[in-house]
Amino acid sequence: MNTVKLFFLFLFSSVFLFQIQTAHATETITAIEVHGNKIIDTAAIEVKLSSKVGDKLDNDKISNDIKELYNMGSFSRIDVLYNKTGVLIFEVEERPIIGNVYLEGNDAVGDETFKEKMGGSIRRFFDERKIHAGVADVLKLYQEKGFKEAKIDYTAQKEDGGQVDLTFEFDEGGETLIREVTFEGNDNIEASDLRGVVETGRYKWWSSWMFGTGVVQKDLLARDVSALHEFYLTKGYAQVRVTDPEIIEVENGLKVIFKIDEGKQFTINSVSASGTLFEDSEEKTLEGIELKKGDIFDVSLMRKDVFRIRDKFGNIGYAFANVLPESQINTANATIDLRYIINKGQEVYINRINIIGNTKTRDNVVRRDLKIEEGDLYSASKIERTRALLERTGFFDEVTIDTEQNDVADDKLDLDINLKEGRTGTFNIGVGASTSDGLILMAKLSENNIFGTGNNISLDLDTGTIYSTYRLGFLNPRINDTQWSGGVDAYMMDREYDDFSSDQKGFSISAGYPLWFLSEKYLDDIRFNLSYELSWSKIYDVKDDAAQLVKDQSKLGECMTSAFTPKLIRNTINNPLDPTSGSRQVLSYEFAGVGGDEKYWLFGALNTIYVPLIESRKLVFSNRIRFDYGEVYGSSDTGTLPIFKRFFPGGINSVRGYKAYEMGPRDANGHEYGGNKQFIMNNEIIFPLLSGIGLKGVVFYDMGQAFDEEHNINFSDLKLAWGWGFRWNTMMAPIRLEFGYPISPDKYDRKGMVVNFTFGMPQ
Repeated sequence: MNTVKLFFLFLFSSVFLFQIQTAHATETITAIEVHGNKIIDTAAIEVKLSSKVGDKLDNDKISNDIKELYNMGSFSRIDVLYNKTGVLIFEVEERPIIGNVYLEGNDAVGDETFKEKMGGSIRRFFDERKIHAGVADVLKLYQEKGFKEAKIDYTAQKEDGGQVDLTFEFDEGGETLIREVTFEGNDNIEASDLRGVVETGRYKWWSSWMFGTGVVQKDLLARDVSALHEFYLTKGYAQVRVTDPEIIEVENGLKVIFKIDEGKQFTINSVSASGTLFEDSEEKTLEGIELKKGDIFDVSLMRKDVFRIRDKFGNIGYAFANVLPESQINTANATIDLRYIINKGQEVYINRINIIGNTKTRDNVVRRDLKIEEGDLYSASKIERTRALLERTGFFDEVTIDTEQNDVADDKLDLDINLKEGRTGTFNIGVGASTSDGLILMAKLSENNIFGTGNNISLDLDTGTIYSTYRLGFLNPRINDTQWSGGVDAYMMDREYDDFSSDQKGFSISAGYPLWFLSEKYLDDIRFNLSYELSWSKIYDVKDDAAQLVKDQSKLGECMTSAFTPKLIRNTINNPLDPTSGSRQVLSYEFAGVGGDEKYWLFGALNTIYVPLIESRKLVFSNRIRFDYGEVYGSSDTGTLPIFKRFFPGGINSVRGYKAYEMGPRDANGHEYGGNKQFIMNNEIIFPLLSGIGLKGVVFYDMGQAFDEEHNINFSDLKLAWGWGFRWNTMMAPIRLEFGYPISPDKYDRKGMVVNFTFGMPQ
């Protein structure tokens, strides 16, 4: 029904009601009846009526009743009658019901998106006004997607029973693509720099189809304008103006023009602070800020300095300290006088700490990582430290800490620690595969938070064509909620190399303690760990042309090794299961010879870092450097490091691009015998592909090699490789598929691509 019809209907109804009320001004409503409704329940209609039995006839109430009934969207006509017996009758005519909805030609907008944009207009009753409004919303979406000529027509076909079937026909026209993005007024900033700021870009046939770029998107353009404005503010242009972009038609598409009025570039003339000063000193208040006198104005640095100043007060109990930056702009000489106005408020104490969301993890496991307690003075740094430690456990997918004022007192706050628990355990039975270890039958049990206690247990039972291992381990990272950690580990391993086989079995015990008590400021993330390992090993099935060192080792039979290993471990990685920031350093010194047959020492150093390159897109750079060096001491049957402690680089966890365990020194016949020292470096860029299922991509550049006792590490002799691949943390087991390409192969190395693949094997 169009607007004109509706107007005349209301006019007629009002006149009619006026006549009724005039004729029966003293009449009382004795009953209310609804006639003509077949689908809508009478009770659903009556609840909309303000007129009630026992009321006097009221023209205003009845007019409102008619309006409310029309607003239901279910009726095409409503008449009101009143008879002499006092019965008020609402005669209604229901709109046709929408039956089937057919869509034809909507390739760019899917069925579900179309129905969502149409809202409720195609759900039940046929209403032309709502249909037209919904179509207009869909056409607006087409415009935003770059389909400037899109048209939508529809037909309504009446069927038996009063049902109406709707058919929507789409003429999408050609997609209008962005052919050029330019900037006007950027006299001091290169256009290439500005293109790196905006997300709107010209259409690229090789990527736009995948990422949906290269077309005009209204929301994206608005974000680009804000991004350009922010970018200029970080470069000193404090009075920059960026207007809405102009879109003009060019040959085969569109041209987007961002118009910029840069203004002058401003520098800082002075920086001061007023109000409540930290320790009553302006110098101490401003200590540590980045934006200083003589610097080019940078709004991002100014905001960081606001947080730095505020955190100084937040760390001594002033939770609601307010720091307001005030900029006095001198346009004539292009300078800014910057002043921070501070109101510290009052001291605040922690009233209650509420642990929320830990359905599995016990409260004590959470509370033992708290750096702030109930009754303590508020400290922003301690709260942030608590959040980081809880996230670092790997038990939780999300950790947020909110402050909440309570009714106890104005100087008290509650802390709500909100936890979203993640998957901490796996149990898999199946077949694993690896390009380095062949086919493997697996049974794996791993739980990093057993029964919610924070303890770790793992069981690996793997047996395959060239490799088998049986390992059982247990670790309690916080014995009785103290800082002490303790663990035990037992294993049996057997591996086939090209020229020999090795067999090892043994067990180890370990204990650790953090070094925070020496200096909480600098050593809080460092743990000292001491382990003792007792193992038995032997070399067998040695081929006649194997390296002489291998033959000499096999003649010794089974050898027992008794070794102590002290370690220093520093770990700031944010999440052990999906790291995106932080680092981990390990220094170890294995000393064998306190009992047993072997006498050697082995030094190891490992440094791993994760640096987020683009936080919002989870693009991460990773670097890992590993250095190991070992020697025998005293009397030794072979005079060299045992085979089972020597280094055979190559493969998926080493230098990709070279086959596993086939790098390192070789004898005159080309047979490898491992080195007593090695250097490995892995560089990676990790990026999301399908975040919903945990699929990531990786590109890498590796270098490394092992060297024997007669040679020092020579970086010019390192072998190089590059490659790319995929990583997928599935519900069953982690999968890695990586393709390595050797850059500097010798005559013993494979010249082409090396496929590195693991399923159900640790990274």
